[in-house]
Amino acid sequence: MARFRFVGVTSANERQEGVLEAVAVADAAAVLRKRGLFVVRVEPETQRRSLWATLNRDVTLSSPIPRRELVTLTLEWAGLLEAGVSLDEALGLSASNARSKPALKIVRAIREAVKGGSSLNEALRAHPRCFPPVYVALTQAGEAAGELGQALKRLAADLEAGQDFSEKIKGALLYPAFLVVTASGAIVVLLTVVVPNLESLVTESGAETLPFTTKAVIGASHFLKDFGLIGMAAFALVIALVALAARTPATRRKLDRMALRLPVAGELIRSANAGRYLRTLSALVGGGVALPRALPLAAPALSNRALAADVEVAHGKVLVGSALGDALAASRALPDDALALARTGERTGRLSDALGKAASLLETRVRRRLQAIATLIGPMLTVGFGLVAGVIVYAMLSTILGVNELAYQ
Repeated sequence: MARFRFVGVTSANERQEGVLEAVAVADAAAVLRKRGLFVVRVEPETQRRSLWATLNRDVTLSSPIPRRELVTLTLEWAGLLEAGVSLDEALGLSASNARSKPALKIVRAIREAVKGGSSLNEALRAHPRCFPPVYVALTQAGEAAGELGQALKRLAADLEAGQDFSEKIKGALLYPAFLVVTASGAIVVLLTVVVPNLESLVTESGAETLPFTTKAVIGASHFLKDFGLIGMAAFALVIALVALAARTPATRRKLDRMALRLPVAGELIRSANAGRYLRTLSALVGGGVALPRALPLAAPALSNRALAADVEVAHGKVLVGSALGDALAASRALPDDALALARTGERTGRLSDALGKAASLLETRVRRRLQAIATLIGPMLTVGFGLVAGVIVYAMLSTILGVNELAYQ
């Protein structure tokens, strides 16, 4: 028997967390459901894992259904249900369409569960790697309200908006990353291949008479050849140790708190996390999930643990009667303009729309700033790496030309 730490919500929208013993995560989740809890999170209590376990966890947690395919599948279900097709028939049609083998296997398993008498949200809950708690909660709310098709349609729109935002962020960072890799590789080739071949030519007149820049370039070449692999191994080891240390909640929160204090990057991290959180919360509230129950379900959208801890404090205040905008303002987890929209939504009774607008505002801000940074950093990196390469070439060629002039005199 292993010990698992859990977070759940009761039917009265009260948050509960604690530790229980079970054979596996699935068994622990089943025990919690028998207690009448809606399971938000279940994970092993121990935070210390071997390197192999950590790497294996990172690899195997990828979803068998890619996000784009999940959007397509959800839209397909929504369209069929709104057209009057029964849930069983809709799942059967999805299983007959061409799609990846893992997705096809999961759709068939969901259909079998539904045919066996399970509701759709219960069938989805059996596949947590494909359908996160937010997805299951919105499906459950749609089934309870008799508007499953509309709930799935809204869910697909929110999933697609989040996917588009992620792809735009990756696109903005792709060119600078490509430039850093290729330019760094070119400089490494210069220092490890070109400079050693020219070194014998420039040292003919004696190393003592070489200019300072030439000595520096030759020294950098020797250092890279002698200690380059050791340095790379040491750097990789440091990264691995930091990654393992970050597995403990306390260390992860400290690192994430430090990230929030970084100039420029800290504000981008805060806005990106806040945008995902508000969009998830908007989808839950708009889908009919009560706010106290929606709050813990939206929390996993925050990848920054420091912000997640701040928001969790705000959630506790909401559960005892505080307004959402006031609780989030006290935690200082979200930008002021997003908080203003949340407060407006609470006053007007249109909280879901206000949260969605706040999320769009933050996502647009992050995207524009990243595009501006990428536009600026591209020429800066080009000039910087060009100067480094130019100094290397100038130091070696100027010395060679000087040696040749002395030889002809």
